Amino acid sequence: MDNFAQNWLDIQCKIITDCYCALLLMIEPASNTLLPMAQWPPGNKEPIQLLTIAQLALKKGIPIVNPKVLAPESEHQAFDYFASPIFIESHLVGVIAVKTAIQSEQNQQQILAILDQGKKWLKLSTAQSQISSSKDFYSIVVSLAVACLDQDTYNETLIALITALTQQFQCERVSIGEIRRNHTEIVALSHSAKIDSRANLMRTLANAMDEAVDQDRIIVHPSTENQPDYINRAHLELSRKYGTGSICTLPLIYQDSIFAAITLERSEENPFAPAIVLLLEQTLSLLSPFLQLKREDEKSLPDKICSRLKKQLSGLFGLKQLGLKLSAVAIILLLGAASAIKGDFRIHADAVLEGKVQRVVAAPMQGFILTADARAGDTLKKGELMATMDDADLKLEAVKLSSQQQQSAREYREAMSDRDLVKISVLSAQLEQVKAQLQLVNEQLQRTSIVAPFDGVVIEGDLSQSLGSPVERGASLFKMAPLEGYRIVLNVNERLISYVQAGQTGTLALSSLPERHIPLTVEKITAVSSAEDGNNIFRVEASLHNHSDLLRPGMAGVGKITAGQKPLLWIWTHELVDWVTLWFWSWWP
Repeated sequence: MDNFAQNWLDIQCKIITDCYCALLLMIEPASNTLLPMAQWPPGNKEPIQLLTIAQLALKKGIPIVNPKVLAPESEHQAFDYFASPIFIESHLVGVIAVKTAIQSEQNQQQILAILDQGKKWLKLSTAQSQISSSKDFYSIVVSLAVACLDQDTYNETLIALITALTQQFQCERVSIGEIRRNHTEIVALSHSAKIDSRANLMRTLANAMDEAVDQDRIIVHPSTENQPDYINRAHLELSRKYGTGSICTLPLIYQDSIFAAITLERSEENPFAPAIVLLLEQTLSLLSPFLQLKREDEKSLPDKICSRLKKQLSGLFGLKQLGLKLSAVAIILLLGAASAIKGDFRIHADAVLEGKVQRVVAAPMQGFILTADARAGDTLKKGELMATMDDADLKLEAVKLSSQQQQSAREYREAMSDRDLVKISVLSAQLEQVKAQLQLVNEQLQRTSIVAPFDGVVIEGDLSQSLGSPVERGASLFKMAPLEGYRIVLNVNERLISYVQAGQTGTLALSSLPERHIPLTVEKITAVSSAEDGNNIFRVEASLHNHSDLLRPGMAGVGKITAGQKPLLWIWTHELVDWVTLWFWSWWP
């Protein structure tokens, strides 16, 4: 067992990609302790580090992967550790632990599959007594594996394998066929350098392999009495046409899928005994992963892509992976329904409520603010007091002018009594001038009280914090808007402005009244954009059909403009498609 275990471990480590070291431990039945049976490379002390993960795999009874473990002597180099327990007839008998370079997730699964296939070899030690004493059991197994592992290319590996099988099992002819387009095609034949797929022998051999592949079993001709019934018409035809007395066809399996088959032919005097068939089955089960991986590795990049795609499609349309199929069908149905069903295409935009008319209440004259009775947000009636200006200077000016008027009137009367025509003319002009100045001051005194010009709401202006401050004539003090007649200003992004047209309808939802949807109609689209938050925005004006008394200028919300009927899939994806199209065009030479 020691020789076999070491040779077996050597083969495993040659198959595994970037293997650093490995350790095979077996459980001693008497003391129930772990004993090292083999290690790779021989005499290396590094496999001692694999004991921890090996004990963990034994404890859990399942394969363990511990990826990207930093080496103790280096903080920059990491390795992947694998451990897989070994069961023989449901009894835990040992564990194999392997240390490799960092692997991809797919390679990790392949390594576990290789270890799982290789563990079947350990069961062969119980069948050693069934092999002829003239042949050493272990030398046959190792020689077949070494013959394959020493080759550089896949075709050389096949030729070496059929040559070794021919020699070791005294076969007259050995052939290998691969599954291509659901049919077996011969790719290697012993004692033949050139293969013609149209030859009768090639077709007959391929039919025999198809017979074994279709039934997913090993077919031996002639069959023994203890074997179950199976169809072997193609094997009978091969034996009858080409005088082969004994035939054995074995499918090659990798990851639960048959990828090739091997047919061995012997003379009638040398049939395939059950022990020989068992040896062939176990040997090829170990070599199958190596053959398939070597075959896949030598494929060209387009072939690898097609093979990967075919594997995914077979998983999608085959009998397995029901969840994947249902998900794919659901996605296809959803996309089909979204492409066929049309819905309202609505353009979303931020909206602000404005009054159709806005009036500025300006300072009637130069002066100082005395009182402030109104502020932004107040609703006022026409003529209601908003603010007053300081009139002390104007009153003094009025008293002064009144005195001047009285004095000029007295002098005028005296001139009249003296009949001084020149003085009468001068005093008459002075009296008219004083009257005009006094009338102007009285008018200014009336304007010191600033009142609302109409019924409306103050949307801008608060003088309560500016009492006593000077103002110039014509300075804006308040802005007012009437309580009737509103318009909506929609800020539409430039990516969507092409879908907006005058006359389109929509709805408005304000932040203060989210439960109410107010109808609107697009009236005007400005031709000039403005930049806001890194986006170009176009101003779109819309009118309201009916509105609530609760509306006030300055309210904000979200407006939706209905721009026609479009497929749901287009509605969901058009912005992304437009962005990708523009990006692709900008980079296209």
